[in-house]
Amino acid sequence: MVHDVTGIPAELHLSFDAAPSIETRRSLGDAINEFHGRTVPQDAQRFALLLRDDDDRLAGGLSGSLSWQWLFVEALWVGDTWQRRGIGRALLTRAEAYAVAAGCHSAWLDTFQACGFYLALGYRQFGVLNDYPPGQARFFLCKRLARAMEALS
Repeated sequence: MVHDVTGIPAELHLSFDAAPSIETRRSLGDAINEFHGRTVPQDAQRFALLLRDDDDRLAGGLSGSLSWQWLFVEALWVGDTWQRRGIGRALLTRAEAYAVAAGCHSAWLDTFQACGFYLALGYRQFGVLNDYPPGQARFFLCKRLARAMEALS
């Protein structure tokens, strides 16, 4: 096998895509998930909780995934009109309860604008990436769910 200057085998062809399509990104993600399935079996389950107004416009929602007995909160959003009414808390609580019922023991997420919101709901910081986005920090947070759900009982 002969490698070129970049260390890539001659029989492979490197290309650069400045705007990869959703299909390209999905194909790469599928390949990674297939690899995980062979090396560290994963039974990921994606879900979403969506709130719509009377005109069927999205007012808020949460998307997440369950894998390896963890809830990963991918996104939590509440529209400007509906903020500060406990809706974000309600969505997160429902997602956590769903995760516990599915056998999850913990949750994790990352955020750069809502750290205080999650800390107030029992999450703790386990990492930070400074200057991402520029001038801000991205916080990585987690929470043990089993104890949190027992406290609500």
